[in-house]
Amino acid sequence: MTKKIYKDNELAGLRTGGIIKQKQKDYFILRTRIPGGHLKADLLKKYSTIAKKYGRDYVHVSTRQGIEIPWIHIKNIPKLLKDLKKLNILKGACGPRSRNLIACPGMSVCRFGFVDTEQLAGKLDSVAFGKEVPKKFKVAITGCLNSCAKPQENDLGFQAQGEPEVDLSKCIGCTLCAKVCEKVCLRGKRKPAIIMDENKRPIYRKKNCFFEGDCIRVCPVNAWKTKMVGFTVYIGGKVGRFPKFGVKIADFVKESQIPKIIRNTIRCYNRIAKKGERFGEALERQDLEKIKEEIL
Repeated sequence: MTKKIYKDNELAGLRTGGIIKQKQKDYFILRTRIPGGHLKADLLKKYSTIAKKYGRDYVHVSTRQGIEIPWIHIKNIPKLLKDLKKLNILKGACGPRSRNLIACPGMSVCRFGFVDTEQLAGKLDSVAFGKEVPKKFKVAITGCLNSCAKPQENDLGFQAQGEPEVDLSKCIGCTLCAKVCEKVCLRGKRKPAIIMDENKRPIYRKKNCFFEGDCIRVCPVNAWKTKMVGFTVYIGGKVGRFPKFGVKIADFVKESQIPKIIRNTIRCYNRIAKKGERFGEALERQDLEKIKEEIL
């Protein structure tokens, strides 16, 4: 009888570090993580090296901005792990723990973004990734109202937002801000946040604003500026077999508060949830106002 390379409990440990059993006997998938989906081109070459050496010369790009390499034979796992460390490739996670933090491209290249989400995701990786939880825990950061990273579908989601303000001394009365605002608010089923007075000067009504920044981008003379940037916070979202949208618990949270909110949310999840239960499911039994206090 062939001696086992790994005992059953050791295989479970491999799963913790992103080495996942395939349905084919003795073959595994390597799950890696790329915080915020931001990957240097030189590192892509290293992934290619691993895929050629240990897999079947291809990779799978996961929905959580990671790269997975299938068809790794069990006998090659010890060497693989050494190579990953040497090449500085980050392992992912599976099972009851927090996953890779995902993000949209953000303001570095996107004209809609309010913050550099990719850079922020890199900073938050050590705070958000690999923490023990009852089931799984997913975090997303998106740079604007377009929600490309789907923060409402994650256990914890951050959506950047910007409050506008206008310098009336620069305004030329073109009405573009009011027109674009009317379109946004109509889709969101609100009255416009910007209307024009009899002298074609904009009047800003903050309570109707979606803080998406279209008025700022459309202004031809830069009369509209960003007064304040922060984040909307969502909790309890998930997809899968029984999807649900997250609940909004805050607006205009500062970037500096995000690490604390992540830590508090994971702590809260561990406190209120049963084994195998997602955060959003556990929240259904809780007083939301008390949960807000605990997290924020």
